[in-house]
Amino acid sequence: MALCLCGLLLSVPPPAITSAQPRRPSKRITWADTALLHSRLEAKGITSAGFASYVERVHLANAQRVREGDLDHLVFYTLQSTHFTPLPVIEPALSARALVDSLDAQERDAFLKTSQAPLSRIPASVRLRVAALLHAVDASDRDPRLAYFRGLVNATFPVRRQRDAALMREYLRVMRFVYEKEFVAQRSPRGADAVAELYRARGLSTDTAVEAGYLVYLGLGVAKSLEPDRRVRRVLIVGPGLDLAPRTALLEVGPPESYQPWAVIDALVALGLARTGDLEVVAADINPRVVEHLRRARVAPPTLSLVSEIRESEAITFTEEFRDYFARLGNAIGDVDAGATGGRLDGHLRKTVRIHPPAARALRGAALDVVTERLDEAPFDLVIATNILPYFDDMELMLAMSNVAAMLAPEGVFLHNEARPLMQDVTASLGLPFEQSRRAIIATVGGGVAPLGDSVWLHRKTKSRR
Repeated sequence: MALCLCGLLLSVPPPAITSAQPRRPSKRITWADTALLHSRLEAKGITSAGFASYVERVHLANAQRVREGDLDHLVFYTLQSTHFTPLPVIEPALSARALVDSLDAQERDAFLKTSQAPLSRIPASVRLRVAALLHAVDASDRDPRLAYFRGLVNATFPVRRQRDAALMREYLRVMRFVYEKEFVAQRSPRGADAVAELYRARGLSTDTAVEAGYLVYLGLGVAKSLEPDRRVRRVLIVGPGLDLAPRTALLEVGPPESYQPWAVIDALVALGLARTGDLEVVAADINPRVVEHLRRARVAPPTLSLVSEIRESEAITFTEEFRDYFARLGNAIGDVDAGATGGRLDGHLRKTVRIHPPAARALRGAALDVVTERLDEAPFDLVIATNILPYFDDMELMLAMSNVAAMLAPEGVFLHNEARPLMQDVTASLGLPFEQSRRAIIATVGGGVAPLGDSVWLHRKTKSRR
């Protein structure tokens, strides 16, 4: 069983940035930048004459997908949070199925085509939670997660009297995706391919989880074994994301956090690949709210509440390798405390890590749409892009890989977890051939079910390509 360990601009600007960080501009990809992929692009109907307009359409579409991704998280938070209301938690997939089952044949057909349905069909339990959320938005509760969504609601729905209906419509849109994924695509003969197509059209999620760091740790271990003397000084993380409200099993034990940059810095130092004193990690995200969060973290090093997304139970057991990884996580960059729970929370692994200032100073947030843009600065020794490539269709994936290759230094390493066969051909064409892969098993599942895990692929840029 593959475990997706999954990061366009909103209509309003993000809050002012208080830290003094110079903006390193990105530049838009051009037809000339894609010379090694021209025959592939032309086979898809993209030519030099129409390339710029195509890129602009994609960039605008990505902006809308960022907005939808933020609102996806808002809906999942509304249904699952126990912070702002004592009302029973609503599991999104069950809510989607109950909604569809309540529609007559004509309404169901229209809903699955357009995401539209009579608002009166929305269950009363959902209406009560929406009302409770809006009441909390207007209150003064300073909980960091609620504050994030308060800012999102105020920016996206500035007219208070329209918020209830607007959130109901967003609920319908999100439930259509959840229903199609859980009850249509996964059960179709095409299975995984059908689910993949849904992700290439849905909102751009900021989902992230502690488990994703294990995959990158194993990939960096492979890089270390191939070149024991390798030193990494410049790193680009594409789409680090922010832990807001996943589709299921929301945990509210700490403020929203972007785990991957810290896990990467920790792994690089622990493996002897880097030192915080001469390391620069650029965490580049398409979502401006994520970028602002990362920029604040550089100035005010956070205390991370690390909790495994997976919950151990009678049926699910963490592997010893993952337990060992979690036990060591954070030791190289901060002060670790497993707390009174002894590192456990109702089956979840748990700890806190207070990030040391030198590690925080190694991190820099940057805005980047990796499909249509590349950073205009010195090349990177290492580029990491996990759990973002499934959101791109084949042409978008080709452009993203062209940008990644351009930002990578000769002999630089690229780590990802995209299993699409197209990746091998495109990266080889760009002088970024595949070298190694590693399977990461996080937990085993009883009853003959496949284990929970993912695979990481390592590519290295050839010396002759720029």
